[in-house]
Amino acid sequence: MNISNTYTRNKALFTVVAVSLALHVLGLLGFGAFKIVENITREEQTFEAPQIVEVPQEQPEYQVNLEQRNRSSAPPRPNPIVVDAPDVTIPALNIDVNIANASSYGRGSGGFGTGGGVAEMREMVVADLDFFGAKMQSDAQRILFIIDMSGSMVMEGRGVDGYKVVVDEMVATLKPLIGVGTFNVLAFAKDVEKFRGSTFKSVTEDSIKTAQKWLMDRDPAEATDRKQAKSYDVFKTYKKGRNLGTRADLALEAGFKMKPNMIIFLSDGDPTKMEAKEVLKLVNEELQSDPKVPINAVSYKSTKGRKFLKQLAANSGGTYTEVK
Repeated sequence: MNISNTYTRNKALFTVVAVSLALHVLGLLGFGAFKIVENITREEQTFEAPQIVEVPQEQPEYQVNLEQRNRSSAPPRPNPIVVDAPDVTIPALNIDVNIANASSYGRGSGGFGTGGGVAEMREMVVADLDFFGAKMQSDAQRILFIIDMSGSMVMEGRGVDGYKVVVDEMVATLKPLIGVGTFNVLAFAKDVEKFRGSTFKSVTEDSIKTAQKWLMDRDPAEATDRKQAKSYDVFKTYKKGRNLGTRADLALEAGFKMKPNMIIFLSDGDPTKMEAKEVLKLVNEELQSDPKVPINAVSYKSTKGRKFLKQLAANSGGTYTEVK
């Protein structure tokens, strides 16, 4: 009885184990079959990508333009040759630079541009002035014209329009300085007369016209009804003798008191009342400043006074010119 029960239990246990093994085997076989089928299916679904055809691209616009610019541009400049520069001393722009020389009449065609006209820019200007052919450099500021208005300016070889020619030349000298320069005018004979007191006026169309009219009002030819004068007697009674004498001493003294940067002094003869050497001494020892104010002296159609005017210019570093 016991043996039979034991056998029955063992048989049942064996059956369970066998069934379990069979199930595991079946499971393994099923899983393996699934994997095989899966791999086969994947291989069948594999496809090749289409061949990529490269499409040529157009050249970018900026490269085309660059090539066009390169083709149209000028050839490259050669490399500059570098040399050692000499030492150069450049004067300050607010200092007049004048070279003493002698020249004859003959107006050049060159001139100075009109420039800006802003007050702050004026000190930066270096102007090339031309007065009866005399070349002068200036900062264009505080230019003083001292003009002889004595009767002899319209006598002898100077002609009835002798004084007018001088006035017209001053106008031509000032016009290139419109908007950048300042000026004043003194006329002298027996006494000295000032265009605008001690004030230097801006160079404008109006100020030039006003100065021109002011000077022409003092034309000694008016004393002769604009006819050739034969004697100085005609000037004795005209406007209280305004056009008698050549007081260069009074003119220069009044001029220096105005503190100009440059003087343009024109006369047709020696000083009167005070000798030439005394006038030169007055200028050198009493009137001149430091640095010196250049006096650009012009001898106007006369052999008289040339020695005085040449020395006046040389002592101050100015120019000397003879108008023949």
